[in-house]
Amino acid sequence: MGLLFWRKGKDAAPQAAQTSEKGADGSSSGGSAGGKEAEGMHGAVEVRRPTEVTVFEFGSTKESGERVTLAGYCPVSDELEPCRWEIVPALEDNAPQFRIVF
Repeated sequence: MGLLFWRKGKDAAPQAAQTSEKGADGSSSGGSAGGKEAEGMHGAVEVRRPTEVTVFEFGSTKESGERVTLAGYCPVSDELEPCRWEIVPALEDNAPQFRIVF
């Protein structure tokens, strides 16, 4: 089980976003749609990204045994734009397995 981290810019310290039963039933402070089950998604839960957050990291290369990170850049705009992805080597022991920049 991995941890989710939200970062505010390059130099911000990570904050663990822990999921719990309370967060899954819609009583979280993540916004009006945070924690609600998405229709037709077989129990998947939609969690809205806070507007001030720019980096989302999760997973651990140390725990998975993989020495690479899947990094993505997702532009935020009114237009539908695809994310750009690349596989980068994990240089640190505690590197995330997935990293998405908004």
